[in-house]
Amino acid sequence: MTVEFAPYADATVGRISGDIDVLAAPSFALALAHLTDGGSFSRVVVDMTAVDFVGTSGLSILSEFAESARRQHITWALAGNRAVLRPIEAIGLSATIPTCSTVHDAFDRVEKAAHR
Repeated sequence: MTVEFAPYADATVGRISGDIDVLAAPSFALALAHLTDGGSFSRVVVDMTAVDFVGTSGLSILSEFAESARRQHITWALAGNRAVLRPIEAIGLSATIPTCSTVHDAFDRVEKAAHR
């Protein structure tokens, strides 16, 4: 798993690629924690379009991130491919994790939510 952070317009992007399995879970948790630590980011896009696999530990971490972002009033969205979005939907996390199929759609979602 690899992680990159980059500012983009009014948001911060966390680009994640590779497999998020039990071995990568601690690094994945640290990467997402970086996006919520200290409240320095108010708009976040988690780009998981290059992720090949998400295991149960990764789904649990995403759920925890969603709760942390909510508590800190962070507007965010996740962009993912089928390997990411299908398990999120299958276990019912799509109600708490704002998902999109493209990074562009995720930026639009964050922008619209921030202006409500």
